[in-house]
Amino acid sequence: MANSRGYDQPVFLQETLSVSQSSLYLHTILHYPFYMEGINLSTVEHPSRYLGGELNSVKKDLSKVKLKVALAFPDTYEVGMSHIGLQILYHLLNQREDIAAERVYAPWLDMEQQMRERELLLCSLESSIPLREFDIVGFSLQYELSYTNVVNMLDLAKIPFYARERDERYPLIIAGGICCFNPEPIADLFDAMVIGDGEEVILEICDCYLRWKKTKGKKKDLLDELSRIEGVYVPSAFQPLYNPDHTMKEIVALDGHPQQIKKRLIANLDQAPYITSPIVPFMRIIHDRINVEIARGCTRGCRFCLAGMVCRPGRERSLKTINDLVDQSLKATGYEEISLTSLSSGDYSNIEVLVKGLMERLNEERVALSLPSLRVETLTADLIEEIRKVRKTGFTIAPEAGTQRLRDVINKGITEEQIFSTIEAVFKGGWRGIKLYFMVGLPTETEEDRLGILELCRRIKGVAKKISPALGINVNISSFVPKPHTPFQWEVQLSLQDMRTITHFLSKELRRMGLNPKWQEPEMSLLEGVFARGDRKLSKVVIDAWKMGCRFDGWKEAFRFDLWQRAFEENGIDVHFYTSRHRSLKEVLPWSHIDPLVEREFLEKEREKAFTAVLTPDCRTGECGGCGACTDRAPGKMSNVIRRGGQMTKFGVCPELHASKRPSPLKEKRFRCRFFKLNEARLFSHLEMIMVFSRAIRREGIPIKYSEGFHPLPRIISGPALPVGMESICEGIDFVVSGDMSPSTFLKKMNRELPSGLKFLEAEEVPLKFSPVSDTIHNVNYLISLASSDSSSVRLLEQLKGAPELKGKGVGEGEKPLSALEIGVLDSTFLSVRMEEKMGLSKALQGFFHIDPNGLRGMRVLKTQFIKGN
Repeated sequence: MANSRGYDQPVFLQETLSVSQSSLYLHTILHYPFYMEGINLSTVEHPSRYLGGELNSVKKDLSKVKLKVALAFPDTYEVGMSHIGLQILYHLLNQREDIAAERVYAPWLDMEQQMRERELLLCSLESSIPLREFDIVGFSLQYELSYTNVVNMLDLAKIPFYARERDERYPLIIAGGICCFNPEPIADLFDAMVIGDGEEVILEICDCYLRWKKTKGKKKDLLDELSRIEGVYVPSAFQPLYNPDHTMKEIVALDGHPQQIKKRLIANLDQAPYITSPIVPFMRIIHDRINVEIARGCTRGCRFCLAGMVCRPGRERSLKTINDLVDQSLKATGYEEISLTSLSSGDYSNIEVLVKGLMERLNEERVALSLPSLRVETLTADLIEEIRKVRKTGFTIAPEAGTQRLRDVINKGITEEQIFSTIEAVFKGGWRGIKLYFMVGLPTETEEDRLGILELCRRIKGVAKKISPALGINVNISSFVPKPHTPFQWEVQLSLQDMRTITHFLSKELRRMGLNPKWQEPEMSLLEGVFARGDRKLSKVVIDAWKMGCRFDGWKEAFRFDLWQRAFEENGIDVHFYTSRHRSLKEVLPWSHIDPLVEREFLEKEREKAFTAVLTPDCRTGECGGCGACTDRAPGKMSNVIRRGGQMTKFGVCPELHASKRPSPLKEKRFRCRFFKLNEARLFSHLEMIMVFSRAIRREGIPIKYSEGFHPLPRIISGPALPVGMESICEGIDFVVSGDMSPSTFLKKMNRELPSGLKFLEAEEVPLKFSPVSDTIHNVNYLISLASSDSSSVRLLEQLKGAPELKGKGVGEGEKPLSALEIGVLDSTFLSVRMEEKMGLSKALQGFFHIDPNGLRGMRVLKTQFIKGN
């Protein structure tokens, strides 16, 4: 018989509840709502996408606010949660007592299918209210291939697609993001669109809506008021007129509206609102880290780059502001990585001072630092040395072109000498691999330029081989897509066949060299090109393509180019008109009424320089290039905001972490903990649950020990992974810590940081070399609910009716028995299963009742105890 801290059955049941109370408790657990709006989330991919309730999310009493705003991202949760702009607006709006902002993301294909089968409306993540019940729905448009998802989300919300079909009964549908600098392909879908920075204008839009709401006016009255806000584009106030050859004749402003929509600009980033408590997701997202924007705008002047042109002028945050943001965000999240973001992080004026100051703390706390947008000419030996002190998070270099001539054409401004000196320093600094980015189809590109990509990669591999044969090189190839408001907005895009031929040739040759090529599908690049420079004729194409089944067009597994071809054909649209046609400099372009503050004359001059391979210097350090972003038309006659000079202040260091760094060795302890995983937490994968524990440890400053090596990890030794959707009241896990912390203190600290459904029940110190939990388990007990309407549960119940005496039976597979298995029925409500842990429940049910293993995900299963082996 096990002692009071043994594993025969959960201590909290054994020592706290009577037998009758235990039965009642189990009934309560198993009758907790298992479905979300009629959908068993255990049966969809990545169910934690749809949970909500994350750390630092905000859920208000909607009956006490005057305005409800839904912030919509037309892609999956993990993509949308990686977008820093949406989180800024979310927290900014929720700081107002009279406004509630909630989030909504595009449901993945499996979730959409279940929603449509059950006729469920698309709802917000926080309060689960239908999208159509919000006052304002704001979409973030970051990628042209997300447009069908916008349509799909509107349809799932039962909101009409076209703005002209929506009256005062429907939410105001607005959009913002980089794609709004050419709003025309989807302009018919939106009531208003924000051009430029959104932090100030979003509050002005909300206040305008509240004033209109009081008057109970018509929708047109609201749109007229919105059109008077700088940076707000109301598509219905403009009418495009076409020439007989389908080119744009003019874009007419109606009813006295201004002809040009000037972008909105935040002049001082230090005074701009920013997040210090970002939402911490349960699942791994694309950019799963603290993102601190150190600067906005770029003045390098790459001639293909939309963001580099429309986000001018360059503006930097001060060292003090960045320091404070990092410090507060670390304490509020427990993240293990910080990213210093901007269009070109290495161009930050005090980058070496900033990185060195951050590393003084991050190195102690095992927090990695990444600078995702580094140009090779900004990487000094000192900067590389600082970054290498903590876990390396990957290194990316973007030569873009294979020859110096073509790099000069696009104004990349880097030399081969800089490329190779950086690569050598990176590999010698301890990085095991790098990513290289190239584009094909750039203006003036020749066969020699394409072969230059191969030659440059061959030489880079030679450098890597001299240092270590194990170093990896990934080569990403994308097709050039001309973007609006850039010097190349008039240029021709490669034909689909040429993109396919070039991409196939380069990838084959790179593989032959032993490198790892990746590329964007040429069909996706073609579609991106159509919408990047498209007009209003494309709105109907988007809707028709969606009706045919298109959505998630940026995902290879969902992309259906054949359906897009049908949609274009049925609408009489020739895609080559948008991609492969030479445009005159005098042509009126669909985005001509959008003013990014960069003069058209400047773009024309840059185009001329490109064809003669003449470089334009960075205006931060050289002469003004005359782009127009710093003219009187900019707010406050502003110019580039550069933060030269200054010092980093010291961070506040957590006492426990500081103590763990004392020179004298501290005692290591191993805590064995028991916890339950119930209700919503059952939908966490094993890795997601470990991540939740790890970040709780960081927030509480628990002195966890780390593994050694290239990628140090906290020493957490878990028991067997519990399948997604299964619940348990008897899970075990070990933590190795240092210092004088007691098990009870550890338990208390962890429990105040864990989400609903996860709770530690007890902790005890065990020997450091104690056997892991997984080695101590022999038998396990499960309860399976027979009350569910799930098909597998119904089938199970039917079989049980014909087999009243099950206890003691075994399970066989062919001639060889699987293992001993005991099955019984408890209170006519649960199937009780006792079995060897190594057998696996799904295998047992399949062998005994012929239940498909996938069917187990739809059943309510509770693990009630595990029994210690000999």
